[in-house]
Amino acid sequence: MEAMPETRRATARSFNARPLVLCAAGISLGIFLAYRLSGTLVLAAACLFLCCGFLALCFRRAALCVLLFALSAGVFRMLAALPTLPPEGACTLTGCVAEAPITKDGFTYALLYESARDGVPIDGRVQVRFPAEKARKLSCGDVISATVALRLPEAQSGTFDARAYYLSSGVTALAYARTAPRITAHRIDMRYRLSALRTRLASALEEAFGAEAPLAWALLLGDKAFLPEETYALFRDAGTAHILALSGLHVSILTGFLAWLLPKRHGVLRLLLIGLFLLGYCVLTGFPPSLVRAAVMSLAALGAPLLRRRYDAPSALALALLLLLLASPAQLFSVGLQLSFSAAAAIAMLLRPLLRLFHRLPRMLAASLSVPLAGTFGTLPLTLCYFGRLPLYSLPANLLIVPLVSLALPLALLSLPLILLFPDALFLAAPARCMLAILSRLSGVFAGLPFAALTVTAFPPAACLLLYGAMLSISQYHLRPLREKLIIASGCLAGACVFLAASAFSFPILP
Repeated sequence: MEAMPETRRATARSFNARPLVLCAAGISLGIFLAYRLSGTLVLAAACLFLCCGFLALCFRRAALCVLLFALSAGVFRMLAALPTLPPEGACTLTGCVAEAPITKDGFTYALLYESARDGVPIDGRVQVRFPAEKARKLSCGDVISATVALRLPEAQSGTFDARAYYLSSGVTALAYARTAPRITAHRIDMRYRLSALRTRLASALEEAFGAEAPLAWALLLGDKAFLPEETYALFRDAGTAHILALSGLHVSILTGFLAWLLPKRHGVLRLLLIGLFLLGYCVLTGFPPSLVRAAVMSLAALGAPLLRRRYDAPSALALALLLLLLASPAQLFSVGLQLSFSAAAAIAMLLRPLLRLFHRLPRMLAASLSVPLAGTFGTLPLTLCYFGRLPLYSLPANLLIVPLVSLALPLALLSLPLILLFPDALFLAAPARCMLAILSRLSGVFAGLPFAALTVTAFPPAACLLLYGAMLSISQYHLRPLREKLIIASGCLAGACVFLAASAFSFPILP
């Protein structure tokens, strides 16, 4: 048979080969399998993937080979990271407080590292709950001992998997105490110094911003511990809660501001300085997945021209995911990571089709509509699956609030060091305080509209996957003709509707 010409072979492809994307997909699936399957079965699966990978290598199937090797690597990486679970029951727990304790609903919660149960070390961290009045003097760096009841997080119940949730935060066990902890020592290390710096920043924000200090703290550092529940509910129902999580929006604003300040002709120096700033920002905030993802993608976009390379968003996104999962595989189960990467992936997939849809509008207006709309499409399936709420006014709310965040964030970031240097010059924070008040008011207005947020129940994960399949099929990365792309997208949407109907009426089609 005559060999297929290179042009026909290229057009027959559905997707271009992206090794980083294949590696990220394979490692993610391997981590998921290692978590869900039993030890013997998952080891057998990993060995099978390795054998199939070598077979694909012999037949020169490079893409399949990379995917299978990444699958086995993900399995082995997750198995190596799974902690040894301690026995449950009453015990004496010792450990060092890793972060500033949080007091909520009459209880104080502390995270311990280098902890031990009756002298036996525990893998990972332990979250301890004390009565608030018993732990008033507890602070970061305290080495404590307490009599507790140790419990392990429960496995999946419904759509919520408590074990995966705590595992993604590095928490192996939960402890409940009724008596006050005994402080045996105080450790001053890098964790303590970072906590002390965060405490100083929090007090400066409280003096400068007053009632808007919790919002400024959440906006700058992504920490919503001090944000009142009713305030967060306003942003959530308005569909603008993503501005309170450090993400691409924050990084793009800050890197754009720094890139404007630094001369473009010194490209390497500018990349180095922005990289150092983003590294310090990640250290200060505790390396949240959304911030790490945005930082890696921003540095890739800035560094690609210096290497005479074209920036590729899917490859940069896959590189960020690989770095996060190789460092901590359990972060795959973090809802914040899933929302951040799904939003970024949807923007990469849908931005160009949406810009073509709005081609009659001015370019700036078309981009302002397309970016939030693509991000909303990307996070909508996961939002419905995890939270069961549909914010109906998300798009108009984001069109008004996101440009204000672009002003409020640099103003708050600039006013903070000025307040630290000149504590009496609180008027320097007035512009940022005014912008934060407007943000809060606007979110309240949208959240107060009729039918601002609809409650949706029983949204199956299979429907989520099919919706993301529909987005991928109509993206520019799918190389098939438009007619085929639309047929595949329609099939994915129809399948999602079937799963939704089956879940709503409790048909036995779902597993």
